[in-house]
Amino acid sequence: MEKVLLIVDDNREIIDVVQEILKDQFDRIEAAATVEEAQQKLNETLFSFMILDIKLEARNGAEVVKYLVENPENENNKCPVLILSGIINAQFAEKFGSRFAGVVMKPFNHDKLLTMVKAIMLNGKVDPDSSEDFPEAPCELPFSIPQLEQKVAKVLDVVKKNAKLKQLFADMAIDRSADNYVMSHIGMLINISTGICMKLEWSTEKTLEKFVFASYLHDMAISHRPDLARVHGSMFEIELMQEQLSPNDLRIVMEHPTLAANKIATIPEIPPDVEMMIRQHHELPKENGWPGKLSHAKITPLATVFIVAHDLTDYIIDNPKWDLKDYMAKAKLKFKGPHFSKVLSALNEMI
Repeated sequence: MEKVLLIVDDNREIIDVVQEILKDQFDRIEAAATVEEAQQKLNETLFSFMILDIKLEARNGAEVVKYLVENPENENNKCPVLILSGIINAQFAEKFGSRFAGVVMKPFNHDKLLTMVKAIMLNGKVDPDSSEDFPEAPCELPFSIPQLEQKVAKVLDVVKKNAKLKQLFADMAIDRSADNYVMSHIGMLINISTGICMKLEWSTEKTLEKFVFASYLHDMAISHRPDLARVHGSMFEIELMQEQLSPNDLRIVMEHPTLAANKIATIPEIPPDVEMMIRQHHELPKENGWPGKLSHAKITPLATVFIVAHDLTDYIIDNPKWDLKDYMAKAKLKFKGPHFSKVLSALNEMI
């Protein structure tokens, strides 16, 4: 029997990506951009699998599932439906959740999507509680901070108990190996930002929670491209990389803070301030950062800590024989303004 996939999404780029990922799993792939088009195809063709976005431009994609539920005579009524969306309405999930074969949140891990589709085709449904947990980054370097990993584990336990947050973290395309760049980057960011906050006497559980979220999620839009996650520097330095990066890769690098921040803005379970920390994590005080080219006065205090911690993390990873005094000499030339001065003073106390 011919295996046919239906993709319902109003984003042509997403359709193209999903087609590329799943081209070897199906004999034929069709796409629909609207609820009406999807309903028409469901009445004309017998599908083996459907991938559905909830937020379509004109109407709610959930109406496609509702249509199947309300029309049991439709031949596609037993077709497995995988939800691929950035927004899952709790009321809809409660009412029609039994109709889902699985849920993957955007931005999505390409390998995870392929693995989930294969599992659903084999077993018919994926238990959301059986999905692989998100990786936990080691936070013991570069500074010795008492009980840090226990405190971070407490934050992550909260994430694991929230289905939406757990899915968000699990969907990041992060290599689980301990020596992986992204994992090391996350762990150091948490460690350094926590150490700075302790010196600034900002070491509440709520503050730590914000830095854990920001550290894990700031590169979520490029977690599948660790080569691009390594790109850092001033706007001038990024422009010099135009010969090394393709136009599309350069666009991804420049847009990833905004893409991640916009995604986080739709999730009320994420603590306040995290969105702005992520949006500003490549900004520099002399208006030579990106993507906003902000002055130091427009960068929030928590984002200031995160920016310095992010910069030191990259310095340590780029320089195996790193020296904090050497870094401080460079940082004092790069980071100007009252908020940055306080952060650097706190960091200097850690020497």
